[in-house]
Amino acid sequence: MNQSVKIVTDLNNFERIVLAYKDGEGVVHIAHSFFYNGRDGSEYLLFLYKDPLPKGNFVEGWNYLDENSVNTTIVGVHDHGVAVEDFLAAWDSTKIMSDVNFYQVKDFSEVDEMYDKIKIDNHQVVAFGILK
Repeated sequence: MNQSVKIVTDLNNFERIVLAYKDGEGVVHIAHSFFYNGRDGSEYLLFLYKDPLPKGNFVEGWNYLDENSVNTTIVGVHDHGVAVEDFLAAWDSTKIMSDVNFYQVKDFSEVDEMYDKIKIDNHQVVAFGILK
């Protein structure tokens, strides 16, 4: 069963977080933050996709961006909270952490199912978290 969490006390309980923001024109932008255990305190990596998510299946569109987009920024961050804040700053600086609806999922296959089920509105941000 999928679980929606409005307020999350410790985002670092998630191994991965996938973020989606639908702008005022209905264009969806995504990011992916995951545990990396990098050097210099950058334990997490944020992939910020600047090209929009192609319409259709969420994960297929995400895979397309991974393979084809040259407009992706990769940033080392010390925790998921910074990754979420960077994502919000990039796409809608009026949003804050409490504006993000978090959905806990088992794996990436549930991201597709949940994304289709929730039907995000324009100017809405959602996150899908996979636990460690």
